[in-house]
Amino acid sequence: MAAQGLIVLAGLSVALLVGLLLLARAVSGLRAALRVSVAELKRRLDEQQDLLLLDVRTAADFVGEQGHIPGARNIPLEELPTRVAELGDTPKRSIFLICRTDRRSVKAAQFLGRRGFGDVHVVQDGMTAWLDNGWPAQDVHPRQTEVPSR
Repeated sequence: MAAQGLIVLAGLSVALLVGLLLLARAVSGLRAALRVSVAELKRRLDEQQDLLLLDVRTAADFVGEQGHIPGARNIPLEELPTRVAELGDTPKRSIFLICRTDRRSVKAAQFLGRRGFGDVHVVQDGMTAWLDNGWPAQDVHPRQTEVPSR
């Protein structure tokens, strides 16, 4: 009987450990996906808070039709796994992720959360919302529409 009790106790211990690991991963994912409005980002930038604004669009989009927010740094989502070291092991400042809407930013936040980055924020509706508010962007290069030749 004592052997059965030890087996049950060992099984419960393993189940508890697995549960705690899953909970820690879920909490890390939630922390990584904190969302902020473009108005909140603008407020923080206006206050000159020490933050990293990371634009995860492609390099072409960064200087394309929408341009980018002054001071933003560009690391495309596809390059983030190989360039994450550029962010440092434990950044001392908040990271705000931005893209065209917020789809790439959410993926980037999930990746960074799994890598242990805790102070990560997704800018809701991204550059689209930023520009809708009429706020400044640099390196805006509208797409050229082809003019039919005569």
